[in-house]
Amino acid sequence: MSKFRIIAIAVSAFVFCPPVSAQIPDSLTPEIVQGFVDSIQDLREISKRYNADEIMSPTASGDKTMAQTATPFSTAITRMRGHQAFNEMQATVLKHGFSDMQSWGAIGDRIMKAFAANSMDTEMPQMDEQMKQALEQIESSDMTEEQKENMRQMMQSSMQMMNSYENAPETDKAAVLPYMSVIENLSHQ
Repeated sequence: MSKFRIIAIAVSAFVFCPPVSAQIPDSLTPEIVQGFVDSIQDLREISKRYNADEIMSPTASGDKTMAQTATPFSTAITRMRGHQAFNEMQATVLKHGFSDMQSWGAIGDRIMKAFAANSMDTEMPQMDEQMKQALEQIESSDMTEEQKENMRQMMQSSMQMMNSYENAPETDKAAVLPYMSVIENLSHQ
């Protein structure tokens, strides 16, 4: 795609689709969530053409810790800077009403946090029990003390990640709730 075409798309996006916000909004709205979901479809096509799976799948880069951060989309965008697909992706998020890739990434991170918080709201009692059972199994296993400590640290990291989702704003959770199955399906594509 020529630079002229990318510039034309970006200008059109600003004229015909006002940005979601020049800054990150105080709370998510259904329109913002819908724009994000719609943008994922288009970005997925771009990432396939450019072989840039890391923007759509944080673990595609091989960095497993990236997917476990609280900011997987922002982290992916930082890594995408300078990639040949970046400008086309930027034009795409503009078309969907976002002011730039950074705001799209930050909003994506918030959407995923609200998604995880909503999921945990329904599954938390079972998750707590499963974690407790897993810790008991670790302690009673015949693993070495070093192996047990590694497992405890992994469990603690998981618990910290889950705890970080608990402070998702209620307004964000409410905006994401109608999209739970759509977001779930996006992660399996």
